[in-house]
Order: sequence, then C-alpha cells, then structure tokens
Amino acid sequence: MTRLRLPNARLLLFALLAALVFAFAACGGDDDVDVDLTNIERGPDTPIVIPAGVPIVVGVSSALTGPIEERGREYLNAVTTSVERWKAANGDLIGGHEITVVGEDDGCSEPGVAIVAARRLLQREGLVGVIGPQCSGGASPAAPAYAAAGIVAISGSATATALTKGQKDDGFFFRTAYRNDLEGALIALFVTDALQAETVYLIDDGELFGEDLADTAQRLLTRPGIDVTRASVQQGDVDFSDLASQIAADNPDFVVFAGFNPEAALLLRQIRDAGYDGLFGAGDGAASQGDFVEPLGEVAEGALFAGCGYPLPEDFKADFVALHGDVPQASFPAQFADATTALLDAVAMVAQPQDDGSLLIDPKELRDAVRASDFAGVSGPIAFDSKGDRVPAPGDELEEVLDKGFELQDTQVLIDLGLVQCQVQDGQIVIVSGSGAPDVRF
Repeated sequence: MTRLRLPNARLLLFALLAALVFAFAACGGDDDVDVDLTNIERGPDTPIVIPAGVPIVVGVSSALTGPIEERGREYLNAVTTSVERWKAANGDLIGGHEITVVGEDDGCSEPGVAIVAARRLLQREGLVGVIGPQCSGGASPAAPAYAAAGIVAISGSATATALTKGQKDDGFFFRTAYRNDLEGALIALFVTDALQAETVYLIDDGELFGEDLADTAQRLLTRPGIDVTRASVQQGDVDFSDLASQIAADNPDFVVFAGFNPEAALLLRQIRDAGYDGLFGAGDGAASQGDFVEPLGEVAEGALFAGCGYPLPEDFKADFVALHGDVPQASFPAQFADATTALLDAVAMVAQPQDDGSLLIDPKELRDAVRASDFAGVSGPIAFDSKGDRVPAPGDELEEVLDKGFELQDTQVLIDLGLVQCQVQDGQIVIVSGSGAPDVRF
C-alpha cells in the first residue's frame, strides 16, 4: 500500500495545477446562447417582486427521472434539508414570506430537458434563485437562460471547466463544486506519482462532463510521456465487449472511465470478464454505493474515484435522515446544501419588504451578495471568485489560490475546495485522501 500524501506528490500536483492556468486560458463558453424567454418578465435589470402571501421559491434543477434519478433526488433532498437547517438558525420567514422548495427534472446531461426545466422554474412566481443544474451537459445551455432572466444559479455538481472559464466577470452562474480541471489533475497526480504508471486507457462517455474530464487528464498525462489510449462510449450503451477485449489484450497499468453509471459499472464488469485485472478508476460521476458498488459486489473492490462525497458532519446526516429516511450516498449532497445556504443568506441580506407586504429583490444585488459569501459550509469553506468558481475566502481568485498552493506545496487546497479521492474497500466507498485517511489499496 502507499499513501498519496508524499512530498514529491505535492510538488507534482501543483506543477500540474500551475500548468492548468495556461492550458485553460483560452477556454471560452457561449455567452450568447439563444434562449426563448417569451412571456417571462425577468431580467438582470428587472426587480424580482414577490407579492404578499406568496412564498419565496428556491428552485432545484436536478435529474428526477432516468438512470441517475436516485442521485438527483438526493440532491433535491439535500436542498430541503439545508432550507430547514437555515430556518432553524435564522427564522422561518424572510421579510414575512415563507420559504419553499420546487424541484424540476433537468435530465442531467440532456440540454433540451434542462432548458424546459429552466423555463418552468423561471415562470414560477416567487422564484429567487436556482440550485443546479445538476450536470454539466444541462448547465451549459441552461445557465445562460437563468443569466438572461437575472436569476442566480448555483450548481453543487456541474464541474465542466468552461462553465465558469467562459463566463464574463459578474455573471449569474456559481458553483460550490470543484472544476473538472482540478479533478483531472488529481487523476494525473495519482497515475504519475502514486501508481507510477506507464500506460493508461482514458474512456469518456461522449458527454460534456466526461469529455472535459478525460481531455484534462490526457493533457496532463502525456506531458511526462505516459502512453495514453483514448476511447469513447455512449450513454445508454450496455455492450462494451470489443473495448473490454482490447483493454485486456493491451493490459494497461490503469483504466479510467469519465462518465456515469450504469456505464461505469458495466464497463468494469466486462473488462474483468475479459481478463483485465489491473487498476480501474472513474470520476465523481460514478462514485455511488447504490449504483456502482452494490450491483457489482466483489467486482467493485479496489475501484478508485477522483472526486467523492465530502465527509458529511454528523449533525447534517442526522437532519437529512430525520427528513428523508436514509443517509445520502451521492457525491455532492454537501455542495448542494452549501449552495442553498449561500442563496438564502444572500436573499435575507438584500430583500426589501414593501408596505403592501410584497418583497422586492434587485437581481444584481442578489448576485453580488452571493459572490460575497463567506461561511463554513458542510463541504468546507465557501466563497466565490469573480468567475463564480468556489474559493476558500472572499477576494480569492482560483488560479491565484492554486499558484499559492504550488509555492507552499500545500495539498490541503484541494480538500478546501471539496475535492477528495476515495476507493471501494471491503464493500464500502471510503475516503483515501486527507489527514488520517486509510491507504489506497493496490
């Protein structure tokens, strides 16, 4: 066994992170997505008016049907748990108005479904902000729709790098999740330093999240001369026998899948059946006890994940169980809870009660209040930089934080951004990065 917390690992990690500053400098998003907002009287310069007697609505955009429904519902439940915890700490009302949560199914990586979810939420009277979208493929088209309507969207799990890299300063999209480039750097660190691999297979699922994660990891892995083979599958595929046979024949040191379940679990089972017994890893999209470990049983043993569920405080777990019955198993409930807190804190700060009992909120003031967030969240310290990326403290810029971490050789910066690595050990997903964590098993 070996640990990831080695001095040379620190040096390599921040060399990789420093390189990312330049590798993604030219990345850009589409700020001019054409979204039909007909009959939606909202905009960055149009005040949000909540009539007397109408509750404040916290919208949630997550996958509520389909193959990752369980995960999406856990994120919705994390929002409702956070709302109740916020009420317990701050009172049940804001400006005399109750607070309610409305969820819409965004299809995860289905752009059309995410836009429909956005339109439905934007038409909801009392909407002050949206927690989501859940996945990068849905956030890419939906985030500009929310921005055009002057509605803050804070995603707890959309990690595609360009979502913020392509956003103008003072945009309306934020995220409490880490970026894909950091997750890619963590994969590259493990492969080059801890594993000292020479050959790697990188497989994406043909969607924005998977391609972005695999591209980042490939860019960093090829620099030290590692032999990287890229492959791609499609969401919904179930037969990977040809690819599995190729992997077994080539016998690489490490196989990495950038995508979701059930594809990740199916791929692992089929490469094992084909005879490959080497190390397998995946991104956060596959790190699920219910969707990965339980269906595979012993086959799942030893699988690694870059980007895993942040260890939940006992009080949050107790509140979640009291409301919803089970401890969450998905990767980002803590980040969804923190996104909710950031939104409600900002609403309470800027909402202006009117004489007629209504509530008036300036969209840009609300956006700026979210950007000024500064609190100890469920997933660690929460603040945002000018692009909407999560940083440890107000006034930080993510690239500057990474540069400082490189200078000080301090890997704690990744954990402060909610990024931890985990592995399936004895049938359970356990954290294997951070102080006191168990060793990675080879």
